[in-house]
Amino acid sequence: MTNESALARLQRGQVVFGVMQTIPSSMLTEIALWSGFDFVVLDCEHALIDEVSQLASIQLTTASSAFMMVRLRANEFTAVGRYLDFGVDGILMPDIRTVRDAEAFVASATHGPAGTRSSTGGGARAQRYGMGHGATPKPLLIAMIEGVQGVRSVEGILATEGIDGVVIGAHDLAADLNSAGDFSSSAYIQAFETVEVAAGHHGKILGTRTHPGFPIDRLLKTGHRFILASGDVGAIRDGFRQHLDAVRGVR
Repeated sequence: MTNESALARLQRGQVVFGVMQTIPSSMLTEIALWSGFDFVVLDCEHALIDEVSQLASIQLTTASSAFMMVRLRANEFTAVGRYLDFGVDGILMPDIRTVRDAEAFVASATHGPAGTRSSTGGGARAQRYGMGHGATPKPLLIAMIEGVQGVRSVEGILATEGIDGVVIGAHDLAADLNSAGDFSSSAYIQAFETVEVAAGHHGKILGTRTHPGFPIDRLLKTGHRFILASGDVGAIRDGFRQHLDAVRGVR
């Protein structure tokens, strides 16, 4: 039996499974953790933002072996430092398109002359409100590749110092290729594989969610180890429907 954290397992090459949380509720975070998910991603791109509730979710995760990420809005670099101060383990930044985007992302998570992240003077939760011991661990910085431009720049993005990996945004990528919802087109498959090859070349973390034509076996075989396995809204919706159908006797 090991007490190794899920983040440590990811960083040494193991596969981890997470959930996208769009409803800002610590109860949902707790259910996800007790269900066995390795990480939770707080969604600040498409969801309601309630920082007090999100802080409660982060606090719950800190006491577990799971880790906490937050997905911000595209190019919302000014929010990176705030969520790192809250104590999240990493940032998922949508729609990174260029090396310049990647560099701005890293700078937003970096203190001092090398970055743009402001100092709290030791008063942030991540520093135990000034009672922390030692340096704060480097945050996990994951760039989302969601469009043609990002695919074309992926080698440079992954070569950017400080970028730990990429997650492929399947639905947005397909839409940007003018084939929304179609994951079988040759253009989509080629773009997807381009990102996979680049991640392998640079030895960086690679991830996505399962989707038609890309089941978990195929993803694991090609090096994906940051797997978005579920989302809270979909899980609740499908659970409600299944329960109602069962009571109604729907077959």
